[in-house]
Amino acid sequence: MMMISMLRFRSQPLALLGRVSFGAKAGSRMLSAKALGGPGVGGAAGRGQSASEKPQPVVEIPYKDLAEMTPEVVQLLRKAFVGPKAYGAVAITNIPGYAQLRRKAFRAGIDLALLDSDGRQRAAAVNNTYPGWSGTPGSETHPLQSSMLFNVKEVIPNGKVDPFFGKNIFPSEEYKNTWVSFSTHMHNIAMEVVRGCDRVLEEDVADWASHGRSLGRLADEGPALAGRFICYDSGFTREDRLMDDRDKAEDVVEQLSEIAPVKSAGHAADGLASMRTHSTPVKSAGHAGDGLASMRTHSTPVKSAGHAGDGLASMRTHSTPVKSAGHAGDGLASMRTHSTPVKSAGHAGDGLASMRTHSTPVKSAGHAGDGLASMRTHSTPVKSAGHAGDGLASMRTHSTPVKSAGHAGDGLASMRTHSTPVKSAGHSADGRAMSPLSNQYRNTLGSGASRQTQVAQISTSSLITDQEDYLGLVADESLEAEPEAGDYWLPWHIDSNFVTVLHKEMYARESNASLVPEPEGSGLLMMNKVGDVVKFECSDEDAMVLQMGAFGQIYSGGQLTACRHAVLSPRPPGTARFNFCNFWYVPWETVCDTPRGYERQAINTGWNAMMDDSYLNITMRQSFWAFRKFMTSPEARVQFADSVQFKELSEMLPLFQSKAGGSQPQIQVDLITDVRCPFSLISQSNLEAAVANLSMNAQVELRFHPLFLNPNVAKEGESLDDYLWREYGYTKEFAHSEDYPLRKAAVQAGINLNPHRRVVNTFDAFCLVEAAQAMQLQQRLVQVLSRRYFEEAEDISDEQVLVAAAVECGMCGKEALEKIKSLEVRARVQGRYDQLSARLGEVPHFLLRERISGNGLEVGGMRSVQEWEDLLQRVLEKSRFVGMSIPGMHGKEVFLPEANPHAPVSLAYNAQHGWSPTTWPYQDDDFSRMDETPDGNMYAEARLVEHLDESSLERLTGAYRSIMKAAPDGFSVLDLCGSWNSHFPEELIGHASRVVVHGLNVKELEANLQATEQHVQDLNECSQLPWNADSFDLITLALSVQYLTDPRKVFSEMHRVLKPGGMAVVAYSHRCFLEKSVRVWADATDDGEGHAHLICRYFQHGPQGGWEKLSTVDVSPQHGDPLWLVLAVKPR
Repeated sequence: MMMISMLRFRSQPLALLGRVSFGAKAGSRMLSAKALGGPGVGGAAGRGQSASEKPQPVVEIPYKDLAEMTPEVVQLLRKAFVGPKAYGAVAITNIPGYAQLRRKAFRAGIDLALLDSDGRQRAAAVNNTYPGWSGTPGSETHPLQSSMLFNVKEVIPNGKVDPFFGKNIFPSEEYKNTWVSFSTHMHNIAMEVVRGCDRVLEEDVADWASHGRSLGRLADEGPALAGRFICYDSGFTREDRLMDDRDKAEDVVEQLSEIAPVKSAGHAADGLASMRTHSTPVKSAGHAGDGLASMRTHSTPVKSAGHAGDGLASMRTHSTPVKSAGHAGDGLASMRTHSTPVKSAGHAGDGLASMRTHSTPVKSAGHAGDGLASMRTHSTPVKSAGHAGDGLASMRTHSTPVKSAGHAGDGLASMRTHSTPVKSAGHSADGRAMSPLSNQYRNTLGSGASRQTQVAQISTSSLITDQEDYLGLVADESLEAEPEAGDYWLPWHIDSNFVTVLHKEMYARESNASLVPEPEGSGLLMMNKVGDVVKFECSDEDAMVLQMGAFGQIYSGGQLTACRHAVLSPRPPGTARFNFCNFWYVPWETVCDTPRGYERQAINTGWNAMMDDSYLNITMRQSFWAFRKFMTSPEARVQFADSVQFKELSEMLPLFQSKAGGSQPQIQVDLITDVRCPFSLISQSNLEAAVANLSMNAQVELRFHPLFLNPNVAKEGESLDDYLWREYGYTKEFAHSEDYPLRKAAVQAGINLNPHRRVVNTFDAFCLVEAAQAMQLQQRLVQVLSRRYFEEAEDISDEQVLVAAAVECGMCGKEALEKIKSLEVRARVQGRYDQLSARLGEVPHFLLRERISGNGLEVGGMRSVQEWEDLLQRVLEKSRFVGMSIPGMHGKEVFLPEANPHAPVSLAYNAQHGWSPTTWPYQDDDFSRMDETPDGNMYAEARLVEHLDESSLERLTGAYRSIMKAAPDGFSVLDLCGSWNSHFPEELIGHASRVVVHGLNVKELEANLQATEQHVQDLNECSQLPWNADSFDLITLALSVQYLTDPRKVFSEMHRVLKPGGMAVVAYSHRCFLEKSVRVWADATDDGEGHAHLICRYFQHGPQGGWEKLSTVDVSPQHGDPLWLVLAVKPR
């Protein structure tokens, strides 16, 4: 069911073929028993099961029996959750009074969703993973669709607000009371089921209770039971081919078994029957089990719990040793990583293969003709120009001769990578590139990582003697044609939370909210480990269903089975689906580990695993935070999703600070190419024309990166005529004619290609291009080199030609020659080429990103001027998802252009809906430290070092810039816990009449050139500040709030010395001196959202009620250390 986080989605649609129906009318689409991989409803059998066998239904237990918890009930729970035939779910039936409560609550929820727009506005959530209403019924493109969310744990007797989850908000008191009555009853019954599962585990798992393990305790102490009443639009569908892929892979195995052994199908045991050569980096199919075909190469370090820019801030890659000192160069131990060892949880940025992965597209949203707003989305990703299959021109880098020529009949050359020998590198007559493996076979195997076991059977089966025979087989038209894509409200998945509680869905007309019967061909499917699939049917329409989640399975050592499930959608015109799903979370800091000795059996394996060991040893908070970060981002919506390759290239090619300034969005275009590529020249020229047409010359900067067409070209080069004849069979007459397609395309772009140029080695040329970047002359130099090579047929591998080009651009000739020969420069070019050639096989390739947000897109091949204009507008559209307005000092509004308004930290304070604890929620021990020695000892020696990376410090300066722009002339500022660099913007700090910098080391403070006054004081020894009341307009406290042992006193002093209307800014990150950090901070150093709440408490109780207009803001760069702000204003 819909969940607050999930472990995987499949990347391909399920085949819906006609054999076994769910009571479908004649002629309607029916669900294939074969596609399901097990018996269909009605007794039909799937693979490996005889027609006489029928899968067992989901276990039902009458409530009166559950309440007695007899041995027979324990055995029924064992049947429901234990063993390969268990579905991991149980239905509790005949609950006294439950039917009336459920139907009344569902009626209220349906009316709110379809009829009460004012109520939806009153209950509006800050975002879809926080309490309240989110979504737009009838036109919602988000995978969570439209829903009303609240924390059941807050409303049950003795419940309390969980700030991390968010404060409940309801449209009315009546609505609240209706749902509280229902959900309280539900919670109590679910607790009985969970305690019954403990009985099973006490009998089945050695030392379960004696080792302190208890599902009941986790459920009882868990801070959140996320109750989400969901409205799925009639036209909303998802794709999934889990079952179909398994069957097709088995079909291929059967066909291959009749043929000779495989000579080499990929690297041994890599699970990819891809016919790779040893010189091609073998790509892994995502993180095992995350449902993402992320195609990371082995040269890409696997991330541990994300990366500084991808949502799990502070984790380094395995190839980047974590230093003992989190502060650059300080040599002191710090807490750089999570306090709990963490593995990668899903793919970087996707929130644990969450509700919307890049590989499971939303097919459509809204329903055409149903009277509601419809907003259909693309069912397939937009293809990059020049990529195989898109029919657009590009050049493939190569060193292996090929026989056939370019686009069939059009004369546009196309070349393969030097590391992948192929027979044909051309584009077929329909404009699509031929592949060593046909697209049909790629679809046969699918791309999800959890198919790895099945695919490995093909890879290692040793059935084919020759690659040509193999390719001929998989491309054979006798293989099954591409089936129709299946439609799902929810694809196959396992919920990653502890347990999920749900109910039989209801359906209503979108036009008037009247109830209708369940549409034919819809419903909840469940699957067990062996692949049996049943549609959930129950003797009681009002039963409560409890499904085990991945956390519960792992915590039980795999003894309890998590529920594999999906929800079919027949796309019923004008009919929406409703359900109430509850996702139970254990205490946030609980680690998802197994009983000792159960590690291997705790994780699923095989074609329907839907989970893997990436979920082991991470905390509940970490998994939920990753999910929340993805789901709150625009990228969750299919139309704004980034490709995996975009993310990988973005990490590899950093964004640079814009030199242009101004208020307009700045776009960085990284062009990955070879300077002798004609397609690149034409596409670049068209891009420059588009930039000029849009009057964006001051907003767009090009940077160039090497991907050589052939790095092994001999020093003397080769005649282009000889090359084209040998490689593509083009005669000299054709290549020199006016009808040569490449010449015609160039002329249209204003370029006169000289046919007498030679094929040359361009490594030295790119060394010069690399050196020109430091002088901001790259684009000009590439233009000059292109003119000299393409139009004047000069040899740009010749040093004299390169020096002349450099001088023409304004560079020093002698210095240019030195740079060409520089070992440092050559190593940089070689290193970047090695990185890029492992990921890309054709040029040109463009990475376009807006500089502040890092949002953008990647495309390849030749693009027209109009196409470039459209692409630039798309990048600008993505840039609009950044920037926040917050209250500033003295009644002024402040716009923070680098803020991410969708980030969890930016939503944290507003998600409290004005709530704050009435009493101080912490104990004295929360502010104890591992090292209680005087802080002056630690700071006795001056350290003129930075505490964050450069990009994050630029963001800090940018935030100060925005705040100070709204400051009055002659403003005064106090920088608490400062050092040698306050990071204030130079152009604005000069307008201040007073800049006081406080710290612990006098030499560091004396080195601060922005300070007009310095003051040394240990705030943990004496928190009283020496300045008069109402002295400062602005107080900053950067990267040190974690060391305050009595923050209430310090914040009260900040309040005293601040002028009425003045502002305080607290900046923090995930770095700290662990041994000097207070315990409440050090327990989770990278918890940006949790620490935002902590600092809010400092403001709210220091002094109590003394501050107003609090804001929490994420200004983190796309790639770099995170940077978060909490700001508050002193009332005027």
